[in-house]
Amino acid sequence: MRKQALGNDEVSVIGMGTAEFGGRHPEGLARDLLDAYVSLGGNLVDTARVYGDFATPRNGESEKIVGRWMEDRGNRREIFLSTKGGHPPFHDMHRSRLSPEEIRGDMAASLEDLRTGYVDIYFLHRDDPSRPVGGIMETLHGLVEDGYTRMIGVSNWAPARIREANDYAEAHGLTRLSVNQPQFSLAQQRFFLDPTTRGMDAETWRMHRETGMACFCFSSQAHGYFTRLDTRGDGTLTDNLRREFDCPENRAVLERIRAVSGETGLSVGSIALAWLTGQPFPTFPLVGASKVEHVLALREAGDAVLTDAQRDLLRTVV
Repeated sequence: MRKQALGNDEVSVIGMGTAEFGGRHPEGLARDLLDAYVSLGGNLVDTARVYGDFATPRNGESEKIVGRWMEDRGNRREIFLSTKGGHPPFHDMHRSRLSPEEIRGDMAASLEDLRTGYVDIYFLHRDDPSRPVGGIMETLHGLVEDGYTRMIGVSNWAPARIREANDYAEAHGLTRLSVNQPQFSLAQQRFFLDPTTRGMDAETWRMHRETGMACFCFSSQAHGYFTRLDTRGDGTLTDNLRREFDCPENRAVLERIRAVSGETGLSVGSIALAWLTGQPFPTFPLVGASKVEHVLALREAGDAVLTDAQRDLLRTVV
């Protein structure tokens, strides 16, 4: 699997997402998926404090599995590890949890469950625009100063707020945000299911293009929309896939994917991921899998490279 620079590290262009570890995926399966991923040369593992059982949130289930796996494999230093905190309570998604005490509390709990003294990137899941960004950046900088994380990032933040945060960091000698984590896939999405999340819109794309900020892409496979539609047909789309992704624009994209597949021999899924890794700024799609064979299929996507013309044929963001 190809790697690209992120800070001082060489990081796999495709990362392993762990949102279902400890929930839909029991620990044995999760370990098999992680073992398959590293067998391909992958080294980017992304988790979060709230990952695991979203129906009955217990916090830390995914982190605990990843932590035990790294400890048993003795591979912590080979893994580029990211986790996230500051998520609102699931029963009140608009409630802020970005006080210094809450951020530091989540960080401490994550490190304990991950069985490590540090993570490579620490993200905040959500923003609170009513809270001055300077205080948030001071808290995040403190985590870096204390050695708990090497880099910091955010997820579901508006691009103007990200720019404001880095301007504050620059002016006050603090650690800058290095990575943004929005929903980003080849499919255009409508965000009916969770309106508190943010996708890669034109303004955010321009921010990444202008600044070179790295992007971790969650929901990078559009929950399998293109692959399911291509291989199993319209009748197999779930209600959620129809609400979030099914539209004439995305149907037209699928036809263009098929054309590029004919030129390259790449699968539909590999092309969708290669479109992301071919963006004009560092981009790292995070993928989920429910079977080992799904992970092993990433071998093709991890080495796939589209031409600029093929990338722009599929879809342009701006």
